[in-house]
Amino acid sequence: MIMASYRALIHASEVWTGLGIRQKDGRRPKEEDLGIIPDGAIVYSLKKIGKKTIPHRIVWVGPTNELPKKYSKISKKNLGRKQAIVPGLIDCHTHLVFAGDRSEEFALRCGGATYQEIAEKGGGIQTTVDSTRSASIDQLEKLAHARVEEAASYGIKTLEIKSGYGLNHESEIRVLQVIQRLQKKYPEMTFVSTYLGAHSVPKEKSKESYIDEMLGLTMPLIAKKKLASFCDVFIDEGYYSREEGRKILARARELGFNLKVHADELGNTESASLAAHLAAHSADHLLKISDDGIRTLAESETVGVLLPGTAFYLKAEHAPARKLIDAGACIALATDFNPGTCMTLNLPAILTIAALYLKMTRAEIFAAITYNAAKAVGLEDRKGTLEPGRDADFTVLPFARFEECYYRFAWSA
Repeated sequence: MIMASYRALIHASEVWTGLGIRQKDGRRPKEEDLGIIPDGAIVYSLKKIGKKTIPHRIVWVGPTNELPKKYSKISKKNLGRKQAIVPGLIDCHTHLVFAGDRSEEFALRCGGATYQEIAEKGGGIQTTVDSTRSASIDQLEKLAHARVEEAASYGIKTLEIKSGYGLNHESEIRVLQVIQRLQKKYPEMTFVSTYLGAHSVPKEKSKESYIDEMLGLTMPLIAKKKLASFCDVFIDEGYYSREEGRKILARARELGFNLKVHADELGNTESASLAAHLAAHSADHLLKISDDGIRTLAESETVGVLLPGTAFYLKAEHAPARKLIDAGACIALATDFNPGTCMTLNLPAILTIAALYLKMTRAEIFAAITYNAAKAVGLEDRKGTLEPGRDADFTVLPFARFEECYYRFAWSA
């Protein structure tokens, strides 16, 4: 063992391991599942990627006064009992790569126009599609860099990023290539890439011909070049039907993609139930999920990803979080960062909304952005808890207590 390749953080006010949450698979999390260690410490190994030396694996976690003697001479940082350490925060649903601005649409919505009305007049997703198609890969990457750095300032270590603002073969590939570039630029973070070609229908094609393009051209190329781990479909009123979604997701599975579904947001299409039956990793939104959908999701391994910032932004009724959690569903939270319905990367602000309007407890909120979010992107075996052997993805908070993250509404790092 070469001690120079190890580091330690000591005298954290608290270390939240989340061990009990993993043991319960993220379902019905309680205070006793948080694994809180007062005056805690963490030891981790390092690895070098290019010119950067970054945390690699967790080696030991426990009370500072129990730090093993064999680590006594490694480099340590003393947090002076003023900062807490938690698993690296995970934002498991974003649309981070796009160009253009839709602030005018926000003003229209504030004046009474609905999301659907704006889309029918050529706005909505299509506005961003036009701007994204016009942007070069370098321009998209530059925009994405600034957003990644903002997300990182809130303690986010893992970001799921969806395509979906290209809506044609060339532009969707370009967006996914930007995500690939981000991973090289920021090796200290983890990026999960999701193909969401079926986000809407491009104005220049029929839905049938666009589905044919996705299934026959775009998806096979993405699979061949390994540009995305997941395939997502927006199954909702005015977008893709259950039958169309099932067809796209079946092809995705054939090509080796993991599955996700934008489900039951604008209306109830029983798409959350479809996601569960297809063993998708997640069903996201769930504002209009039925009681049958709640029961089916709770009985499955599919994570329900709630996006309360979007409901807040649209002044819509929130997803039934309490029903989902009490039924035994594994529930995650995410920003849904996007230019039309939730223009924020501030995950802590999303937690404030979840606490106040979804009536989620401290334990439920913590689970929702750590282990449960990791499960939503297929990384629960590596991330989401602080345990020896797992990725050294930890967040050192600027506060002594985890709940200060959402008590301090919309703080800026």
